[in-house]
Amino acid sequence: MKIIKSLCVSLITLSVVHGWAFSPKSRVKMVCRKAFLAGAASGALIGAAGVAGAAVAVNQVTNRPTPYEPVPGSMNGKVVVITGGSTGLGLESAKRLGAAGATVLLTSRNLSKGEAAADDVKRYLASKGIQDTSRIYSLVLDLDDLDSVKSFPKAYKELGLGNIDVLLNNAGVMAIPNLQLTKDGYERTFQSNHLGHFVLTAGLFPLLSRDKATVVNVSSTAYSFAARGLEIDNLNGEKNYGPWSAYGQSKLANILFTQELQRRADAVGDSWLTAVALHPGVVQTDLSRYIIGEEKWSELKAKGPSAFDSLVFNVSSLFLKTVQEGASTQVFLASGGEGTLKKGAYYDEMKARDLPPFAKDEYKAKLLWEKSEELAGVKFDVASAQVGEASTLSTITES
Repeated sequence: MKIIKSLCVSLITLSVVHGWAFSPKSRVKMVCRKAFLAGAASGALIGAAGVAGAAVAVNQVTNRPTPYEPVPGSMNGKVVVITGGSTGLGLESAKRLGAAGATVLLTSRNLSKGEAAADDVKRYLASKGIQDTSRIYSLVLDLDDLDSVKSFPKAYKELGLGNIDVLLNNAGVMAIPNLQLTKDGYERTFQSNHLGHFVLTAGLFPLLSRDKATVVNVSSTAYSFAARGLEIDNLNGEKNYGPWSAYGQSKLANILFTQELQRRADAVGDSWLTAVALHPGVVQTDLSRYIIGEEKWSELKAKGPSAFDSLVFNVSSLFLKTVQEGASTQVFLASGGEGTLKKGAYYDEMKARDLPPFAKDEYKAKLLWEKSEELAGVKFDVASAQVGEASTLSTITES
């Protein structure tokens, strides 16, 4: 913690360093009090601390976690759908679950990225000596477009893969600097991280295996940014918008949705369903672009890092998990948690963790469910789901 405090103090003294965009000082100061953002600003936040801090960190950072890998063959015959599967944690999850034998369908915002990701997974499997790489698929899914989400179940059905054993709601955005609205007119963080996945889960619900199915929602310990509780009247920035407050609200929504889904399934006797949420850790992924700025991110991808940029990333890597490390908890959960999954639970480091009262608020969870139905113009009725129904959205009735 002393290292983290020193890094944050150094950061606060700067506003712009070598083209890196930082949040306002007051926001940074608040963020640094949160364990999540000890490293969440990726290189952007940590790099400003300089070489002296890096030297201290090198001496104190020792062990790295070993990435979790399911037993080969343990996922044979299982079908896994992964949103946001073209990069980062989603792509890594596809590789490891595929290597365990699963048939994997990954989604991406556009066709070319999805196909490239599927090819990447196939190459990974081949490198592991796995000859059958034909069970890796991709489909287009844009969570910022509810028409795309609502049409996805039909597109999935047409692939002929059968019932879904695992739905891994992984895609998302983080700390978008300014208020952005989706095609549907909703705040982008809320729709990308929660509302789109709510509608997707509803649409795919009839296609989930009635033998045993798991819905895994990737949340974050950033839910703690919403310590005052879910703001039902500000889900779309109606009252005010802040990059991190919006992100925190969306991650709290992930947790409350998970709990409410489990409660509703339990209430109608759907014992086959297990819904869980998780914090992957502070991970080096493309989400960093929302912190350092799109312009800087594009520059890094086009020209490569400068000497200073390299220093930034080297320092940050001491505190951030690699993608391989960060994917472990969701891979663990998606592969069955070695038979120990706790229904409706929130996981961190592959262990179920307790949550504060505001993150277990049943009343707010119910309101969120109802508000999500209202905003999306749908009805997600767990009890009326028709198993295997081929219509576009069999559990959803347009209102």
